[in-house]
Amino acid sequence: MHRGVHGLFALVALATIVSLVVLWPQPANVPEGPGRPGGIPQPTGPSATGPSGLPTGGSSGGPTGGPTGGATGGPGSPGSPGLPTLPTEPAQTCIDPAPDGLVVLSFNIHGGLGAGGQDLERIAREIKAWDADVVLLQEVDRFRARSGFVDQPTWLGTRLGMNAVYGRNVVRLPERRGAPRAEYGTALLSRLPVRRWENRMLPRQRGQEQRGLLRATLDLAGRPLDVYNTHLQHTRGTIRIAQLKAARRIVARRSGPGTPFVLGGDLNATPDSPALGVTRSFALDPWPVVGEGEGLTVPARVPRRRIDYVLHSPHLLPTSAQALRSAISDHRAVRVTFDVPRPGCGR
Repeated sequence: MHRGVHGLFALVALATIVSLVVLWPQPANVPEGPGRPGGIPQPTGPSATGPSGLPTGGSSGGPTGGPTGGATGGPGSPGSPGLPTLPTEPAQTCIDPAPDGLVVLSFNIHGGLGAGGQDLERIAREIKAWDADVVLLQEVDRFRARSGFVDQPTWLGTRLGMNAVYGRNVVRLPERRGAPRAEYGTALLSRLPVRRWENRMLPRQRGQEQRGLLRATLDLAGRPLDVYNTHLQHTRGTIRIAQLKAARRIVARRSGPGTPFVLGGDLNATPDSPALGVTRSFALDPWPVVGEGEGLTVPARVPRRRIDYVLHSPHLLPTSAQALRSAISDHRAVRVTFDVPRPGCGR
């Protein structure tokens, strides 16, 4: 009987061992992946990287290889506090490749008249030295006695090798026998092709000099750039306000919401004036962001006021702004450099 009991116990023990061997969980048959030799394969393809090809984080590190602060947190997620959210694409890919940017100059040339008389050649040399792509000129003469009866916009365009358009605001009788009618206004010089242009008259009161808004649409690498140039009334602030409101309406009609524009010139108004308050409703002043010094422009030798401007639409990114002294004019010139983001870059 004892032998039978022992045999029964032996059979039960053997059956238990066999069942444990059969039912014990086996390791999964996982092939080696490219991420970790001998381990579980790591994700590949677009889901493995964040914007610009940077890793998304996770247990192995954040965008710069440091810890993310959580096992699953990618950039900007709750698991990775303190890490900035990366842009969809690097900001520099939105900028058109132009080593020197777009350079715009506004310059009241005072008819080319200096202390020693008329010197348009020296004005041309100053403009050339300042190396602008687009030049907005005010107090530009044609066939006037004070400036030697020269057609100044044509002469400057030829001298500098730039396209020239002229906004005639004042026309007077010829100032000598046989001469054309004397003219006075604004001009635009451009290295960029000019698609079209026009000059619109601005409001004025009786007895005041007529002022205008010269507009040119330029070809900026196949895209339109609208440039507006003006010289506002110098005697009454209420007229300047009316003139800038008219300019605002013209810009709204002529430049679509996707078209970058520049508005510059001698506005005869300081930054804290009600007239400049009108411009803040539709254009930006680059000076608080990138301007050098206070930007004072008159009088040229020891300036005390800022009345000359290059304003812009939000499509353009100013990178520098300077007020440059002229040896001839009674105004300093304003030079602003812009980067030009491509369309669809969120500006």
